[in-house]
Amino acid sequence: IRKRQVLIFTFLKICGILGLNYQKGICMFNRNLEFIGNIALKSRLSGISLEDSKRNISYCMTPSNDYLLMKNDVPLDDINNPRQAIREMLNNNIKFPMGQNDIIITFGIGLCYLLDEVYNTYPSKIFVYEPDIKILHFVLNNVDISEHLASGRVFVTDNLDELMKKLAETYISKDKVEVVYLKNYAVTKSQELLELTQKVYDTCRTKMVDINTIKKFSKIWLLNTLKNISSINSSVAYKLSDLKDKFTGQTALILAAGPSLSENIEKIKANRDKFVIFAVNKVLRVLEANGIVPDFTVCLDAQYIDVTLAGLEDFCPKTNCIMDLKSDSVLFTKNFKRIFVSFSKNDTVVKKIAEHNRIFTYENGGTATAMAFVAAVKMGFSKIVFSGLDLAFKGDVIYSTGETMNKVSDSQIALSSVKKNLVKVKSFTGELVTTREDYAAFIQHFETLIKDFGVKEVYNTTSFGAAIDGMKNVKFDELNLFFPATGTPFILGEIKPFKLETGEWTKEELMLINNIITLLSKGGFSPALVSAIVKSPMMYQYMQADILKVLQAKMEPENADEFLQKAKVAIKDVIENLQKNRLI
Repeated sequence: IRKRQVLIFTFLKICGILGLNYQKGICMFNRNLEFIGNIALKSRLSGISLEDSKRNISYCMTPSNDYLLMKNDVPLDDINNPRQAIREMLNNNIKFPMGQNDIIITFGIGLCYLLDEVYNTYPSKIFVYEPDIKILHFVLNNVDISEHLASGRVFVTDNLDELMKKLAETYISKDKVEVVYLKNYAVTKSQELLELTQKVYDTCRTKMVDINTIKKFSKIWLLNTLKNISSINSSVAYKLSDLKDKFTGQTALILAAGPSLSENIEKIKANRDKFVIFAVNKVLRVLEANGIVPDFTVCLDAQYIDVTLAGLEDFCPKTNCIMDLKSDSVLFTKNFKRIFVSFSKNDTVVKKIAEHNRIFTYENGGTATAMAFVAAVKMGFSKIVFSGLDLAFKGDVIYSTGETMNKVSDSQIALSSVKKNLVKVKSFTGELVTTREDYAAFIQHFETLIKDFGVKEVYNTTSFGAAIDGMKNVKFDELNLFFPATGTPFILGEIKPFKLETGEWTKEELMLINNIITLLSKGGFSPALVSAIVKSPMMYQYMQADILKVLQAKMEPENADEFLQKAKVAIKDVIENLQKNRLI
């Protein structure tokens, strides 16, 4: 029942697949392209010719009288009744009702039967992932899905990283995410489907960690930011961005708090002059006990730095501090040799202040170790080495300080009063190792940073830890083979302190807050009020957890009174802290 058809694209247009009419005189490809919101995909598709995309494409007619697309004589869908097979697959895979905020990822595009069925059956957002861009190009030339694309519900890509970025931007805690697929395509591209499902799981898990962090710290970050602005303007601080590319040719050694750090302490001490050392604040006590003074201590914690650095009052003045603008404000009282401030592009308030002061913003990576990595990359280090970056446990030991896990069950440990889920991840040895669920998310953070920055020489000396794509695992003793020398040291004293201009920024914020007050005075709980809060970086930062809650509940009226009251409290608190820190 199979035959070749060189001009299949013309034939398919005439057939009107999916019952979508082909408008005579309109180029179907351009019509579809017009409504694709993915600009990068548009560019990639525009570079492909129809002659190229139709090569090795054929079709057959199924017993159900549906056309079936094939590539290299391999059918992309069920050969008997593709539409019925799709309905059965959806019934088997999607067990719960899907809402407008939920996401359905379709693997493979075929002749759009799957897209059409999902589009008409569920109200959810649809992400179409077709890993073969030539199939995608061919289909867009022959099937009019412009109505689907114009709805704003459908995102299309051939790139997995692009898909995961879109998922991370869209997914909110409690949203349901389902992966559905063309059956035959799932067989012929089983490896791609496996990778997709794993990446979806990892991305959602990472986003859950991010959301939980936001819920816990968003208010604290804002209050820290305001205090730190005041401290910068009343004391001496330096911009981290002023160190950009100042350490070209040198090697950075980043010391994280994992158990394997203790295995290398003596080797680090013996080779101290070969590295510029970055240490996360949690390992300072271990370094002090071993007579190792880091060049930079990296602090991202939003609170409890006083506890972490207790008893180190004589040690802190020997090292420089790198902090984020939203880090614990107590850092300005610790008498570090110098304080270098990083401005995170992930934080709306910090980003806005940086824009007003024309300061470069950086990724902070979500952890002090990741922040140290970003700093080292931006400072121009040619090689970056990690020690203690395990992101896994060695038996029951969880930190280089020797602390052991407090297991409350086989799947959970307790840290202070907080319970953390345990999961298994792949070690660089190929075996599975135990780690915290949030550590598993940090693995993906590192992999994304390494890929985005395009860093080639990143080394990890862990003896047992998690595998991180983009890092080469080496023993510490082997490092001299890689790094016979370092570059010319940069003198930190060459850079100048800075102050922040806040007048225009606070004026803009007060105008936005005044708009919120106006809407509140009308007593309405509405999308307009939520939108007005989101437009104010400070109010949004303060109320992120509350906004997430009402969005997840789809603006249900029962949440109105609580939300309105919290908005009033937020305005009062924000204004009082601006006044307290002499910013207005």
